[in-house]
Amino acid sequence: MHSFNKKSHVVSAAIFGLFAAIPATAIAQQEVTPAEITISEAEQAMIDWVDQNRQSIIDELSQHVGMNTGTENIEGIDAYRDVLQADLEELGFATEIHTADSVEILTCKGGEMAFADNLVGRIEGNSPRRIFLNGHMDTVFPAGDEFQELVIEEDGTLKGPGVGDMKGGIVVMLNALRAINEQGLLDDANITVAFNSDEEIGSLGSRELILALAEENDVGLIFESSPPGKMTRERKGLGQARLLVRGREAHAGANHEEGVSANLEMAHKIIEVEKLTDYDKGSTVNTGTMSGGEKRNTIPGCAEAYIDMRYLTPEAGEELKAGIEEIAATTVVSNPDYPDVPAVESWVVLHRPVKEQNDEVDALIAEAMGLSAQLGGEPITETDVSGGGTDGSIAQSVGLPSIDGLGVMSTGIHSSREESTVDSLIASTKMAAIMIARQIQQGE
Repeated sequence: MHSFNKKSHVVSAAIFGLFAAIPATAIAQQEVTPAEITISEAEQAMIDWVDQNRQSIIDELSQHVGMNTGTENIEGIDAYRDVLQADLEELGFATEIHTADSVEILTCKGGEMAFADNLVGRIEGNSPRRIFLNGHMDTVFPAGDEFQELVIEEDGTLKGPGVGDMKGGIVVMLNALRAINEQGLLDDANITVAFNSDEEIGSLGSRELILALAEENDVGLIFESSPPGKMTRERKGLGQARLLVRGREAHAGANHEEGVSANLEMAHKIIEVEKLTDYDKGSTVNTGTMSGGEKRNTIPGCAEAYIDMRYLTPEAGEELKAGIEEIAATTVVSNPDYPDVPAVESWVVLHRPVKEQNDEVDALIAEAMGLSAQLGGEPITETDVSGGGTDGSIAQSVGLPSIDGLGVMSTGIHSSREESTVDSLIASTKMAAIMIARQIQQGE
C-alpha cells in the first residue's frame, strides 16, 4: 500500500443541497436511442458471476448501510474507508489517502468544519483507456439518526440510509470490479477509483482532488443512483450561500430603542433572496435553514441563514450569486444612534457546475439503455435533467465525459423513505461490469 497525505485547497463553509423541481418548459432535448447490444461470452460469464454471488452482494450492502457515515461523523467514515481500502487492495489497487483542510463556517458561533480523509485507488495497466470511477462515502444521515440499517422486505424492496445515495452504488462498483477480475480483465486495466467523504455538502473539501483526477482520465463513470427507469443526461448547476447579520442586543422592554434587530434585517434579506427564484429560467433559490437570537426578551444580536441555489446555465448561476451579494450589501434596518449595525457578512459559491449534454455521455447512456433491457430489473427507457448535483458535474467541467447514474435505481433519497430493490442492485452490478470491461478493452 502506498499512502500519503495531500492538502487540498478548499472554499469556506458548507450546506446540504436540496433538490429542486425543474419546469418542463425550461428544457428541450432530443431523445437518446438505446444501442443494439450483443452480449459476448466473457460478458455472459460476468453476468453469471453476479447471479452466483447474489446473496453475498446483498449481505455486503447490509454491512455498508449499517455503518453510519453522515458527513460530520468522521469516525464512522474512517471506519467505512478502511473497509473500502481493504476491498480495493484485495482487487490489486494501490491505495492513497488524501486529506483536506478544515474550513471556517460563517455562523453566529463561528468555528470550523472538518472532513474525513478521502480514498483513491489505482490500477495502472497497459490499456490505453484511462477510466475514472467515483463514489462518495458520506450520507445525509447523522450518527444519531433513527434510520440506521438495511431492511429487506419480502418483495425484494431495500430500505435504508444510503441504499441509493450511495452505498448501493459503491457495492455495485465493487462487485462489478470483482466480476471483471474473475475474467482476468483487470490485469491490463488503467483505472482510478475515488471515494470522497463530503459530497453531501458540495464536495467542498474534495473538489480539487476530483478535478485533478478527472484531468488524468479519459472517461468518468459515476455511481450515483438513478430514478426508476431513467438515466440522468444533464444536471443543473448548484450554489450555496451563508448570510450572517450582526445587530445590537438590548432589553426588549426596558431598552428596546437601543437595540438593532439582526432577525428583522435577516427577515428582509430572506424575502429578497427568495424573490430571485425564476421558474421560466429554471433558477430556484431556497433558504433551507435560518436562526437568530437567543432569548425572547432580548433584541437579537445575531442571525444566520443558509441558502441553496439551482440554475440551468452558468450565466444564470452568476446572476444568482450577484443577486445574493447585492442583497447582502444593502441594509434595511437602521438606528441612527448605532450606525455601524446591522453589519452583514456573506459567503456565496457556485460549487457544482452545470452538467450539459455531451455526445460521448449520450453514447454511454445509449449503451446503458440497451444493456438494461437484457439484464433484468427495470429497463432504462428515458433520460432526464436533474436538479440534484453529483461529482460527475465537477469531473465533466474539466472535459471528462462523465455518466452519472450507474448505481441502483432508487426513490426517497435524503429521507427515511429511501429505498431500492434487490433486482436493481443485481441488474446494475451486471451492467456496470459490462460497461467498465468494455471501456478497458476500448482501443486495444
